[in-house]
Amino acid sequence: MIRTSRLAIAAALAVVGATALSACSSSSSSSADAAASPSLVGGMTECTQENIAPVADEAAKALGADNTFELQDLQCADGWAVATGILGQGATASDAPQGAPTSFIFQAEGQFWVPQDKAKVCGTSADDATVPSSLYEAGCAAG
Repeated sequence: MIRTSRLAIAAALAVVGATALSACSSSSSSSADAAASPSLVGGMTECTQENIAPVADEAAKALGADNTFELQDLQCADGWAVATGILGQGATASDAPQGAPTSFIFQAEGQFWVPQDKAKVCGTSADDATVPSSLYEAGCAAG
């Protein structure tokens, strides 16, 4: 009698384990499908000017509290983004930023764009850079 109940418990645990494994495998395939969506870059965040501009502005202010950044171009590839624009500390009478052409490099981490240190991600050439080669010119070779 004890032996029969142990077998019944073991069988029940096997069914529960198999159900849990199938649930895990089905959820991982759906997240892989979501990550493969062409409108998403690097997972859950989208590479759009609306998403990058505030992060680029924060990166400019990290260099100096009075800094402004006018995003002029955005290029994206493989979970990376390069925002190029004008970094400055003021504006002319017509509200155009004054400053120098600058680029910021970001990497997608989940739903966030994280600023990257150019010295670390650009390497000494496109061959040893962490940044995708398609973004090297815009992010590393330019200002």
